[in-house]
Amino acid sequence: MNFKHQIAKYITGNLTTIQLPEIGLLGLQEGLDSESLIILAGLNKNDNPFVIQKYFDKTIEELNIELPEKRQAALIYAIGLIEEIEKGKLEIIKGVYELKNNAIDSYDFFGESDKYCYDSIGLEKFFGLFDDYFEIEECGDLWNEKKKGKLTKEVKSELITELFKWKDKIEKNGV
Repeated sequence: MNFKHQIAKYITGNLTTIQLPEIGLLGLQEGLDSESLIILAGLNKNDNPFVIQKYFDKTIEELNIELPEKRQAALIYAIGLIEEIEKGKLEIIKGVYELKNNAIDSYDFFGESDKYCYDSIGLEKFFGLFDDYFEIEECGDLWNEKKKGKLTKEVKSELITELFKWKDKIEKNGV
């Protein structure tokens, strides 16, 4: 994930303050430059968390970055995970699990639902497939291994298709 995705991951509470120097290093690798970013990237997890936070805040200010609200950060983080899946850097099921349980569930999108879970962000079909996959895995001993394998493969394929469609839709709407 890139600098923007990592900041979103931090805002959603899925990274700690002691991990901010890694984000700083990523920012430098992406060509960003500020005095505080250089210092932040040089810090490590054993440094005082208040010092790390201070240099992170100064970096954001120096780079004139507007931090997203938690709702938008959750979507940005989710997009980053989908890109990792697309690039083959993240296994689909591990990525889907992190997307649902860490990115999406870091904000109360469920509370925004109208008719279906997560329909406020167009993720209702994904959510259904997510449940289907884990139900097959948990109850799979009811089927023979061949049928279970076929069902798992079909659901994985549909999950990937839905994620890529959803990512395109979210990016078109300004995230």
